[in-house]
Amino acid sequence: MGRTLDVLVFGLSERVDSLAEQLGRLALNCRIVRADSPPARRPRPWAGGIILAECENDVDDGLKAFARFTETEHPVVVVGPAGMAKRDGVDAWLRDPAPAVQIAARIRALFRLQTMEIVARRRAEVTALYGQRRPVFERQDSPPAILYVGDASPRFMALRHAMEAANAEIVAAFSSYSAFDYLHERPFDAVILNAMGKRDIAFTISSAMRRNARLYHTPVLLLTDTIDSQASEEAFARGVSDILPATSDDREMRERILTLTDERRRRREAKSALESCRDPRSLDIDTGLFNSGFLTSHIQDLLNASARDEASFALLALQVLLPEGTAAPDSISAEKARRQFAAMLRHLLRTEDAAARFSTDKFLAVLPFTDTPGIDCVAARVAAIAECTAFESEDPLQPFRLSVRAAPVQSRPGETAEALIERAVRALASPAQIVAQA
Repeated sequence: MGRTLDVLVFGLSERVDSLAEQLGRLALNCRIVRADSPPARRPRPWAGGIILAECENDVDDGLKAFARFTETEHPVVVVGPAGMAKRDGVDAWLRDPAPAVQIAARIRALFRLQTMEIVARRRAEVTALYGQRRPVFERQDSPPAILYVGDASPRFMALRHAMEAANAEIVAAFSSYSAFDYLHERPFDAVILNAMGKRDIAFTISSAMRRNARLYHTPVLLLTDTIDSQASEEAFARGVSDILPATSDDREMRERILTLTDERRRRREAKSALESCRDPRSLDIDTGLFNSGFLTSHIQDLLNASARDEASFALLALQVLLPEGTAAPDSISAEKARRQFAAMLRHLLRTEDAAARFSTDKFLAVLPFTDTPGIDCVAARVAAIAECTAFESEDPLQPFRLSVRAAPVQSRPGETAEALIERAVRALASPAQIVAQA
């Protein structure tokens, strides 16, 4: 289901109350906004906005109403009839009626993307101070690449013509086997699955992509003739990003596909921007993590931004515990295990997260815009991986395991980075923290 997010919902229709209730069951706290709703007394950021539109004017009214409730940018999704024109201020358009699970998934995806972009900008500012230059990364200028999977139907030919007219490259794979060959050979900005008459195969491909870390964020669109509400719910539960009715005209289909390819390319650029911040002068060569000085500066910068935007910000303190007594490893093997743990930690965190080693056995991970349940989930995952990993000792026949104590800590108003770090390290002494036993 994901973390709980606060969203604004605008609509003149009576359906807006029903939509808000359905989204609430998907962990989206909805604030319904009307055209005549009074401005918020204290504007604050929202994870996203949803406009339930029946005409073009509803979109304009919704954007104006949202502007009175927040001073920060947030992604906006419009749910409306076919034929609505694309406009500034709207990140995604979904054809009405769109299932609540699809709306929630798009809001979450756009919020995560915006988070990555915000953290990338903030981290670049700090990196420039350490590296004496602003990080540089290569932007994508090549045309969008789209993979079509399924039979070469007349609708495919029309789709291919429409996408090529938009300067997008479309590659056809007429079987699932050739589709995965293509997906492993090169990156694609979107995948279109022809589900007309072969819905189960399309669902299987979508599920398989969502189980693959490299393909997880690639948008999947379902091209179908008819689909009932139950099948629609299953499609989005299996990771489908959008459903394209075969009756859609070329303009609508082209815009909906290109909207998702743009999101995918933005995600790649945000990830590249974050990776470019790994300047040698900000890294700890022994672990591959950031050094403690850089992370402290990054934490302070994020604290300043969080105080200004009222965004959630948290720290996860981790302590590596070694076996004691006769099972205790020698000092060289112990240090090697700690460095291996550091490498594991880096890959267990999201791209926008950051971690550093602050002492021999203590590590800190920064988790921007993450609530308490999300932090607990990361802590449990790190602890579980450590519990399952065998580390080599001086005797190759007697490997050992680490234990990990984790302490999630939320920042306090006015707290400095140094004070937050000190409090996080102290929290590790609490017996109530998560521990993966060796």
